[in-house]
Parts: sequence; structure tokens; C-alpha cells
Amino acid sequence: MCRNLCEKNARVRYSSIENWSKNTYNLNTKRAVVEDDGVIEWISGNMGSKTTMLYPSSILRGKNSKAYHISIAFAGKEQNQDTGAKVFHLGENTSSVIQSKSISVNGGITSYRGLLKINKGAKKSKSNVKCDALMIDNESRSNTYPCMDIKEKESDVAHEAIVGRISKEQIFYLMSRGLSEDESIKMIVSGFIEPIIKQLPLEYALELNKLIELEMEGSLG
Repeated sequence: MCRNLCEKNARVRYSSIENWSKNTYNLNTKRAVVEDDGVIEWISGNMGSKTTMLYPSSILRGKNSKAYHISIAFAGKEQNQDTGAKVFHLGENTSSVIQSKSISVNGGITSYRGLLKINKGAKKSKSNVKCDALMIDNESRSNTYPCMDIKEKESDVAHEAIVGRISKEQIFYLMSRGLSEDESIKMIVSGFIEPIIKQLPLEYALELNKLIELEMEGSLG
């Protein structure tokens, strides 16, 4: 269990790349309480493990506090990545951004499971939730389970979910430029995860890129 206290005017960033062995059950608890004008950032990459259940939680207790949840999950054969975020808006003028991306291949299952709660009295709170899922084949699955409990009328909430497969047209275009089919798929996946990669420290970004490339080679090979 990881607990953080983001005090007044503080900014906390928690970055993690988790790559567990394929027989591991990863049940993970992370929580942060954010005071006035504080900012918490959760940036993570999750892969490996047989099953992962990971939902970092931000409690926006102070006025003008903010939370950013940015994550990428990868599920291959016989893997289930169940990830998401929990955000509780308690103070006035609080804001949160949840950006979740997932890739499933070779029968893997990815799920976004989120809870957004805006309490009565948390006036002028704002939240934006965006889930992007990419499925490489017909065997894979992607699920979205958003839960929103909005009890304050003076709030602004947006949710967007996009699930899709790599199109044959995209692969054909790249192959016409001299790439193989596998190289084309890897390039498309690389572009898909780029917004997350940009948020990570350099050494983490390099590691995540390398791990996903290895996972793709194993799944497509």
C-alpha cells in the first residue's frame, strides 16, 4: 500500500512502470490526500502479471486541489489488466483529469474501472475522463466500467471512451512504404502510447517502450 499526503501548495508526482511475471496476481493500493492548491500526478505503465487490479485514489480535500491520472496497460495471452482510477472531489474548485490507454493482443483482456465522486458542496469542480483502448486482433477484449456519482450541481464533468482495432488501411499504407506487417503494427502501437510516454521521466519512457516492444514481439511472433 502506498499513501501520500500532498500538503498545501505542494506538487507530487508518482511515476511507476510495473512488469510482473506472468503467474503473479498484482493487487495494488495507492492513495493520496490533496490539500489546498496541491497537485497529485499518477503516471503509470502496467504489464506482465496474470491478473492486475490497480486503481490509484485521489482525495481532493483542499480548495483548488488537482489530480492527474495518466496510465497505460498492456494485456497479452492469458492476461487480465483491470486498471483505472478513483477521484473524490471534496473541496471547492477542485479539478481532475483521467487519461487511460490500454492495448490487448492475443486474447488478452484490458478493463478500465473508475470511480468519480463529487460531493455536495464541492462547487465549481471539474473532471475530464478519457479512455482509449486498442485491440490488435479478434480474440482480445476491452471493457469500460465508469462510475460517476455527482451530487453538486455546480460542477462540470466529461467522459469519453474510444475502443477500436488497428485498421487494415493503416497497415496497408505503412507496408506500402516498405515496412513488414509486424513492423507496421508496432509503429501504430508506438504512436498510440506516445502521449503517455511523453509524461514519463526519460529512463522510465525508454524502459516502457522497450518492454512493450518485447511484449509485442512475443505476441506477434
